[in-house]
Amino acid sequence: MSSKKISRTIAYDPRRINPLYHIAWGVRFFLSGLRTLIGHPSLFGLSLIPILSTVALLVLIALGSAWLIGEMMANTLGEGLRNMARALIFVLTLMLGYFLYLPIARVLLAPFSEALSRKTHAISNNSRYQSDLGWSRAIWEGLKLVIFQMVIVSIAFIIGLIFPPIGAPVGIALAIFTCGLDFFDVPLSARGLPFRKKLGIIWQNKALAIGFGLAAYISLLIPVINLLSLPVGVIGATLLTDQIEEDGRRHR
Repeated sequence: MSSKKISRTIAYDPRRINPLYHIAWGVRFFLSGLRTLIGHPSLFGLSLIPILSTVALLVLIALGSAWLIGEMMANTLGEGLRNMARALIFVLTLMLGYFLYLPIARVLLAPFSEALSRKTHAISNNSRYQSDLGWSRAIWEGLKLVIFQMVIVSIAFIIGLIFPPIGAPVGIALAIFTCGLDFFDVPLSARGLPFRKKLGIIWQNKALAIGFGLAAYISLLIPVINLLSLPVGVIGATLLTDQIEEDGRRHR
């Protein structure tokens, strides 16, 4: 792979009818994000910012929560028990942060994610996105997506309480779906598309989003590797949306 331009050997055909074909290609696009990240030092260097920022953010939240709980229990527990409670809260907060990793990153690290998407697009196409509306708009777009996801998750949670047998499979399906949304949204936001149009594009390519989300979901389950899921997913989603856009221009 050239260090100057991403290889254009992708043979994806968006007009194929079989949904399994698109799901498989969704997985392949995610993996192409990993190959591209490794093959381009400039992308890897840019990716260190969201990776290290996420680690620092999660550790600070966990430390702050442990300290706060310890202070709240200062008058009810001895020093030994209080330290044990702090350690437990620290571990539990890190676990909670693990499950909230993508939503937190999508909002707070949105400017870095869009910068990574812009860089990937520039390397892949020798061109730049026309839109660049600043970091505050990037965070707002991420926040809108997270609110949308919270509404969907809340509805699914209520359904799971009413019909417990379907709770687990619905939860897994929802996790895969939201992973796909998280990453698709970044390059589409970097293009300056409104929220409704972004959802329309994702819906039109839902099989791709499912495959992509499945690969992202599995990567999040692997310790250490999950820290790479954000840059890999953003790069892969950028390559994917570039391919969709190129095919759309070709068939106008």
